[in-house]
Amino acid sequence: MNRRDFTKMSLLGFIPFSLLGCRTNNQPRSPQQIEPNQDLQVGPLQVDPNGVIDLPKGFSGIIIQTSGDTMSDGFPMPGQPDGMTCHIDKDGNYVLLRNHELATKSWCKRRGIAEELYKDDIPNKYRPTLQGGVSRVVIDQQKLQRAFAGDSQSPILSSNMVLAGTYFNCAGGWVKDGWITCEETDEPDHGYAFHTKVDDAEIVDPTARRIDNWGRLKREGVSIDTDTGIVYMTEDHQDGCLYRFVSADPENIYGPGKVQAMVLAEQQNTDPKAPLAEKQTFATTWVDIDDPSASQKTCRQQGAERGASKFTRVEGSVWDGQYLWFIASCGGPLGAGQIWRYDPQAQKTMLFTQVTDRKVLSMPDNVTLTPWGDLLVAEDNYNAEGGITHQHLRIISRTGKIHDFARNPQNNAVGSSKAPGGEFTGVCFSPDNKVLFVNIQYPRHITVAVTGPWTDLV
Repeated sequence: MNRRDFTKMSLLGFIPFSLLGCRTNNQPRSPQQIEPNQDLQVGPLQVDPNGVIDLPKGFSGIIIQTSGDTMSDGFPMPGQPDGMTCHIDKDGNYVLLRNHELATKSWCKRRGIAEELYKDDIPNKYRPTLQGGVSRVVIDQQKLQRAFAGDSQSPILSSNMVLAGTYFNCAGGWVKDGWITCEETDEPDHGYAFHTKVDDAEIVDPTARRIDNWGRLKREGVSIDTDTGIVYMTEDHQDGCLYRFVSADPENIYGPGKVQAMVLAEQQNTDPKAPLAEKQTFATTWVDIDDPSASQKTCRQQGAERGASKFTRVEGSVWDGQYLWFIASCGGPLGAGQIWRYDPQAQKTMLFTQVTDRKVLSMPDNVTLTPWGDLLVAEDNYNAEGGITHQHLRIISRTGKIHDFARNPQNNAVGSSKAPGGEFTGVCFSPDNKVLFVNIQYPRHITVAVTGPWTDLV
C-alpha cells in the first residue's frame, strides 16, 4: 500500500481533520480550529431515560447491534466488542470493522459470556478453539438518522464475520482500505496483526492476512505516521514497550523492515513508583529488536536488555499529523493512567498528563481524535476504588482540561464488589464527522451510535 494513500488517522478512530487541519482522502472540507487558549463548552451529562448512554444536552445515542443478534451470514454477533473503525463505502454507507476480545469457550464461560455465541462450524478459523475475531457492519446513513429520530427499523444493511479463530482481538489501527486487528497476547503462534478490508463480505483466510514483518508481541494497537510510513505499536503489559516498525520501503508498510523499541533518556522504568512530573520531557531514541518473531525471548524482554523504556500497560494511541499520543493505562502516581506525546521531529517524548484524581479521569484506554483535534478517551476501570462509580468517555483538550462526554449508566455488581460497569471501547467517528460509534463490553456487549451538535462544543 502506498504511504501517500494513508491519511493522518488514529488507532481507534477515523477523524478527517486534526487540530492542525490534516486532510483525508474522504470528504475534504475546511477544518475546524480552536485556539490554544480556548476550551470546550461541554455541559453536564443528562440521564438517558432509555438507559443506553448518558450524554450532554442535545446529544442522543442508540444501540446499533447487540451480542447474539443474528448477522447476515447466519452467525451471531460475538461478545466483547472492542477496537473499531468506520469507513464510507462506494455506495455511501458507513462500514464498521469491529474487534471481539475473546479467547477460548472455557474462557468465555468463566467470564459469563455465552458460549453459544459462536457456531463451531464457522469457516476459515485461524485456530478452531479460539473465539476472537473481527465482524463487519454496513449501515445506511439515512436509516440511521431516522433511527436517531425514533424509527424502530434497524439501519443495518448487512453484517458478517470477517476474521475468526484469533486470540484477544483488542485494538488495532485504521488503514485506507480497512482495519488492522491485533492479538493482545504473545502466546506461541499468536501476537500477530491481521489486515481486514472494508469489502470483506465473508470470512477471509487469516493466514493470507497475517502481517509477520511487524513482529509477534502482546500488541494493543497501531498508529501510522503518514509522512514517513512508520508504524507505531503499543503493548498491553505491565512491562510493555512502545514499538515502531520502520519499513525498508516506506511505500510498502507490510514489507520487510525493522522493529524497534522506544528509549526515554535516563528513564527505563515509568511505572507508578517513578517520580515523574507532568510536562516532563525526555530525549528519545530507538533500539532494534533483533528477533521480532520472539522465537526465544519476548520482544519486551529483548527491548529491556537493550535499555528500552517500560510503560505500565501501553494501550491506546493516535497519530494527529505531528505527534503520536499514547496511553499507559495503569501508569502514574495512582496507577490509574498516563498520557504521553511523542514528537518524531524533535525526537522527544513528553508526559502530557497523568491521573491524580480518579473521579476526574481514571484508567484511560482507547483514544481517538475529536473532529476538532482534541483527544477522546475511553475508560477501562477494573474496580471502584478512588470514588469510581461508572465508566466514562472523557475529552482531554490541548490545554489539558478534562471534560465528561459520556457515561455508561449501567454500573453493575461483579462477584462481591461493586464494579463501575462495562468499559467503553472502539471509539471512532464516521468520516463525515456526523456520528460517533462506540462499544460497551461485558455485561452489555453492544455497539452504540451517538449524534448531536458537535460544532457547538468548540
